[in-house]
Amino acid sequence: MADPSETTQISREPAAEDAEELLGAVRSLAAKMGGLQAEVQALRREAGSLPAENGERPGWDEGRPVVRESPAWVRSVDSPGSRGLAVPWLLLEILFLVAVAVLAAVAGLDALVIAGVMVVAWLLVAAAEWAAARNSLRERALVYGGSAPQTGVPDDPSWFAASREETALDLAVDDRASTRLPPPQPE
Repeated sequence: MADPSETTQISREPAAEDAEELLGAVRSLAAKMGGLQAEVQALRREAGSLPAENGERPGWDEGRPVVRESPAWVRSVDSPGSRGLAVPWLLLEILFLVAVAVLAAVAGLDALVIAGVMVVAWLLVAAAEWAAARNSLRERALVYGGSAPQTGVPDDPSWFAASREETALDLAVDDRASTRLPPPQPE
């Protein structure tokens, strides 16, 4: 059996009045579009009311705060690298020493041998700390320059040397010029 939608066909020729109504609506729409285009052109001729066709935007950002681009030297500086994972070294060192002590006790070693093993384990921890500190100093020297930062002010002998000029204490009382204030001004 055939599908009713396939067999039923309604064909209706558009009436002349429908075509005339459609044509009138299109003409009315075209007239409105022409009016809108004329308004847009008039607005563009006014200073700063609409952006120009070439993409410039005069006057549109006058009410907003100006966002300035950062200086060139700031843009030239590399962004900081990602920070590495923070490792709790002290906790790991303590756990290592405790594990060495427990393993030495479980192994049934004498007290003196356990003490010796603990000293060796502590020396390993100290050597690891020293190596980490030395590596940190090398990294700082590479980042901040060839030398490590100075901890104090260098000795400058000019601060401790006597001045070659005469001081007020070296002059006789008679040789000193007296300083006087100007006379009071009448008001």
